[in-house]
Amino acid sequence: MSLISRALGLAGRASIVAVGASVASVVIVGIDQRRGATPQIPDHPGPYSPEEREAAARVYLTALTVPAAAFRVPFAPDCVRTENGLRTGFGADHLKWDLHLHLQYATIREVRDIVVTVDPPGREGVVRAEFTLVTVVGLRARVSEDFLVPAEDCLIHSIDARISLGRGPRG
Repeated sequence: MSLISRALGLAGRASIVAVGASVASVVIVGIDQRRGATPQIPDHPGPYSPEEREAAARVYLTALTVPAAAFRVPFAPDCVRTENGLRTGFGADHLKWDLHLHLQYATIREVRDIVVTVDPPGREGVVRAEFTLVTVVGLRARVSEDFLVPAEDCLIHSIDARISLGRGPRG
């Protein structure tokens, strides 16, 4: 075995150890954050106002760029998320850890141009958020997400996201 192949093998093993240590660190931090976090649900029995239901969806939008907010998102235990028809979220715990570990969201630099509509015509219990995602390399995507957030419990029961690539509005 040549000196170069040994060096490359050692560098490869070192990078695997470094990535593993980084992931372990994120998981440990997440366990600590989960332990102290409570979902942001207003402190009164329902029914909850449109503003309170909008706030539940906005906590989720914050968690897209701030992983520390993941354990404060008020997901219902059986919440599911779909993106363009494909299921990408499988329950509250999965969704919270997905947001916290931030693997699929790491390329998002910011969420902008947010327009929220509570109970669009004929869609009671829905909070619709339309916004632009800007990635770290400057690509933009237009996103429309429908959150099922009933007035009875103010929890997110489902998220239906439709994502299209494009420049979106300038700003």
